[in-house]
Amino acid sequence: MKQTVKTTPFNVYQMVTDRIVEQLEKGIIPWQRPWSGLGLSDGGAINYVSRKPYSMLNQMLLGRPGEWLTYKQLKERGGNIKKGAKAGIVVFYTKFTVAKRKETDTEGEEQEVTVTKLHDIPVLKYYNVFHIDDVEGVESRIEEPEPNDGLQPIERAENVIGGYLGREGGLKFINDQPSNRAYYNPSKDLVQVPMLSQYSIAEEYYSTTFHELVHSTLKESRCDRAADNKNAHFGSEKYSREELVAETGSAMLCSVLGIDCDKAFKNSVAYIQGWLRALKGDNKAIIWASSRAEKAARYIIGEE
Repeated sequence: MKQTVKTTPFNVYQMVTDRIVEQLEKGIIPWQRPWSGLGLSDGGAINYVSRKPYSMLNQMLLGRPGEWLTYKQLKERGGNIKKGAKAGIVVFYTKFTVAKRKETDTEGEEQEVTVTKLHDIPVLKYYNVFHIDDVEGVESRIEEPEPNDGLQPIERAENVIGGYLGREGGLKFINDQPSNRAYYNPSKDLVQVPMLSQYSIAEEYYSTTFHELVHSTLKESRCDRAADNKNAHFGSEKYSREELVAETGSAMLCSVLGIDCDKAFKNSVAYIQGWLRALKGDNKAIIWASSRAEKAARYIIGEE
């Protein structure tokens, strides 16, 4: 049976849009990640010693989040590589400065000629690194905060999520394992979010979850924004607009269900501000996104 949630007589969706625009006009609001990492690295691979994340290219090459060490770093700390462990590769560019070049003289002989202008030639190099799980004698430096097991699910929000997942039989939803990422994978039709216990307040868990569920409505069989997002890459205008739809839709859902709170709402506005920068701060983009967000929110709720 299709679930229906009745909204109040006034247009709550427009009210949320107006609130977002009002907050945007007040200036920059800092965004804060709403969940704790529970000992996980910040969503990717980091250097064990410097604690800095590797570049996006190296993240892709390593293909595994967590702490990585060079062989030298490992031996300096008295560690060893586990039997059968394989190294990952990290690449970097260095410059090779050339002050001479070879030329052929009139006799056909090759000789070096000193030049006044130096030439920096980029050279790609690599080194091997080992994941913290593949070594012995070195302990992880990631501190593990205690999970917030006191948070309780909000029934009306759970009912909407359950109803949506029940209607969309192919949509997979993972929220029962520690994670430092919240995302929707269109090719797998999969939403994953950090566990409820990783948040300080329950409202932020639902704000995050609704954001990813709004993303899932982009499929042609749902709200059909797939064509708008074709070939969208991170940071592009298309990608930014979809993020506006997802976060605006999340704020709408929280408001309709009466589970919005000031902290979660301001964090949503801060997130929206960040993506508006890719659209040159065009607040009109919120108006564009709000109609699509409302359609997605109504679809998830199951409104007629």
